[in-house]
Amino acid sequence: MRGATGILLVVVLLALAGVGSGAGVATPAHAQDIIGLDEQDRETQAGPYTVVVNARPLPSLQAAWFIIRATDTASGAPAGDLRVRIITSRQGSDDTGFAHATKLDQPGTFVATVNMKKAGVWETDLLIETPSGATYSAEGFDFEVIAPTSSPQAGFVFIGVAAAIFAGAGYLLWRIRRTQRERAARAGDATAA
Repeated sequence: MRGATGILLVVVLLALAGVGSGAGVATPAHAQDIIGLDEQDRETQAGPYTVVVNARPLPSLQAAWFIIRATDTASGAPAGDLRVRIITSRQGSDDTGFAHATKLDQPGTFVATVNMKKAGVWETDLLIETPSGATYSAEGFDFEVIAPTSSPQAGFVFIGVAAAIFAGAGYLLWRIRRTQRERAARAGDATAA
């Protein structure tokens, strides 16, 4: 029984040594995030429409979620058949993109998810298009996406957790074997008497 426990401990130690040397599973963790995790709100004028924009960063997706509400400024009624696009551009580069906003059941309300996959400051602008072909722009928000980083600490955390799990399993195996030996010794004493 001691041989099995010894073999288990040797295998665990070799596995941990392999993980620590880079031959195992531990690899640097990569993260990309958006600076400014707070919601942003803005009310602006886009032609005959009052546009209220709410943006919520989605850092784990390198994206932002936009909720847009458009009303006719003169009447205050929700705007009818509009199309809303969000145009993106990364400062200092030719990277651009866009997202079409989806109209919700609530009149004059639109939502869109805007992706910003590369590091840098992303500027957003809204284009409000009417059925007649008129286009009005509304100012959006700026988002700063930071560059991916390597984190060797994530590998060390993995090693520490793995070591704790293996140590706990080894202790549990040792306790089980010890209890089995004690029971066997008591059973032998009881049959000898």
